[in-house]
Amino acid sequence: MKKELILKEIIRKNLHWDEKNFDFFEGNQYKRQLFNEIIAYLSYRQIISIVGLRRTGKTVLLNQVLEYLIRHEKVERKNILFLSFDEALLSKAIRLENYLDAYFENFLVNKKERIYIFLDEIQYADKWQHILKRYYDTNHNLKFIISGSSSLFLRKKSTESLAGRIYEFKLNTLSFLEYLELTAADKGLIEKYKKIIFNFKTGEVDALGENKIKIENYLAEYGEKTVILFEKFLSQGHFPEIVSEDNEEVVRKYIKESVYKKTIEFDIPKIFGIEKVDELKFLFEIFINETGNALELQNVAGEAEIDKKTLNKYLEYFQSSLLLNIIYNYTKSFRKSHRQNKKFYIASTNFYFLEKKIDSIIRAQIIGHLAETHAFNLLSKNFEYTAFLNERGKEIDFVVTDNLLDQKNIKLIEVKYRENLSHEKFSFIESISKKKKIEKYFVFSKKKFSVNDNSIILPLFLID
Repeated sequence: MKKELILKEIIRKNLHWDEKNFDFFEGNQYKRQLFNEIIAYLSYRQIISIVGLRRTGKTVLLNQVLEYLIRHEKVERKNILFLSFDEALLSKAIRLENYLDAYFENFLVNKKERIYIFLDEIQYADKWQHILKRYYDTNHNLKFIISGSSSLFLRKKSTESLAGRIYEFKLNTLSFLEYLELTAADKGLIEKYKKIIFNFKTGEVDALGENKIKIENYLAEYGEKTVILFEKFLSQGHFPEIVSEDNEEVVRKYIKESVYKKTIEFDIPKIFGIEKVDELKFLFEIFINETGNALELQNVAGEAEIDKKTLNKYLEYFQSSLLLNIIYNYTKSFRKSHRQNKKFYIASTNFYFLEKKIDSIIRAQIIGHLAETHAFNLLSKNFEYTAFLNERGKEIDFVVTDNLLDQKNIKLIEVKYRENLSHEKFSFIESISKKKKIEKYFVFSKKKFSVNDNSIILPLFLID
């Protein structure tokens, strides 16, 4: 009975085995930016691990990679196994290795060829890291591609047993460019936008000056329209399935039910054994409303009516589940920075509207915090180290670098998401720039663009 159940489940999960099933890959045509990165690593033996928030498209990405293997690499269909553990696939009696063994014994066509095994939401499989290690070490023809919604859980487990055997990738919420492409925005806007977006990793700062005319022309033609699209993106455009949904109530319900509640009420309790779900929910709502603010944890613990030890534990769970990020004050002393107030940023600005109607009044009141949160999420994706700088009450929003020892390559960034920056003074960031001998500091604006001797002001929507 057990074997029969496993075999039926494997067949049900692997519809791609049937060549006549032409509809299997339909609806998965749009490729996220991460797709090409994953494809480049398919030839390596190491396990590919994809982590990300719920509903960011991990399962779709896995299916796209699977389709690529069949259509472009001509891999035999039955040499690809797909299993998803987000459903009740496992029990105490049926384990991951039972499915793998059943596949090898009953379905595998050519054991001499490379075998690809896709394991979706693997964090729910008990001792998965030990099982993968055993198969990885004993069969050099196996290529595992796994996914999970809990980053720290995956990373901690993988580093224990799979050191040197795994490459981790993060599937973030949609970028603004991906949002524009998925919503089929003005084609002229998209084509010109692609030519001027700026990425700190791949773009040269000097190119901003060289592209000055292109950027100014774009802002003159599409600036107002892009701001409207960008602010809609901040409030409801982070998740692929609902980017084209105009009903704001449907959007809120989707994010609340499919992302927030699934993570808070299901994932965290199941993985970490939490019973007091109401405490988790109340605490996370505090961080949603305080995104971008510096908080004293003792005060937060008091408001949530929990002790500080429990608060720190819950914070770890929020970070593990990719819901929340914490940054510290920039200082040479790591210990000292961790004792000071911290700033908290929610992983998606869309969370802010879980309980709030998206109207012009609310958007105007909090758009600065959401813009800063978006800026942080962009920067943390591009740099190894992200902090803020506060000295005697004066603050710089972000200090970013890939190497703390290399002072010359530190970047200082202010977020000033407002209509008019004509009379803004940036004396503090200018003085810190001179002190650290940094050539240029950055200001992320709403729409203003300028390149000066010591600063670059750039619309936030142009940062990739």
